[in-house]
Amino acid sequence: KWACVITLVVYRKEGRKKGRKKERNPRTLSLGSPSSYKGEYRTQKSSLNPEGDSTSSECGTYQVSERHKSFIEPKKLANPVKESRYHRDLHRELLFTQRRGLLPEHKPELQRVLEARRIKQLKQQEESQKPLTDLEEELRKRQQKLEQYERELVLKGEQEGRPEFILVKESLKKIKLTTETDIRQT
Repeated sequence: KWACVITLVVYRKEGRKKGRKKERNPRTLSLGSPSSYKGEYRTQKSSLNPEGDSTSSECGTYQVSERHKSFIEPKKLANPVKESRYHRDLHRELLFTQRRGLLPEHKPELQRVLEARRIKQLKQQEESQKPLTDLEEELRKRQQKLEQYERELVLKGEQEGRPEFILVKESLKKIKLTTETDIRQT
């Protein structure tokens, strides 16, 4: 059979003077009696086993209620998320980036990709504004000739599938148009 005894320790908050240290006065408080001390109360649990040995460990921190001085209320527990190292590092980084701007090696992936795309576009604009070399001009002319030749092949392929009378009619229209323009010019 184990028995539990709770003792309260009052930490007295006094103004410090030179040479004077903070005092700690243990007091036992009974519920219902007004306490002249304000501040924190710490509980100490001591358990006695049947042999009479005692073990003690600190349980938690409690605070006297401002509304009712006879009530002892527990303090809020700390949020484990806010106390985690990852959360603190993230919070510190956010504060730093808000004040100073982003560090180049710590930029988010999306921002790095957008920045690389912007740099690539600027390089393309600079290249388009530079004058072409002789080799580039020759290559461009050959490419245009090839494209025109391919277009002519496509047109010939379409014309082969057409009946002959339509082709003759189109050629007559061309001849007629050229003769009319010649007559008007004279």
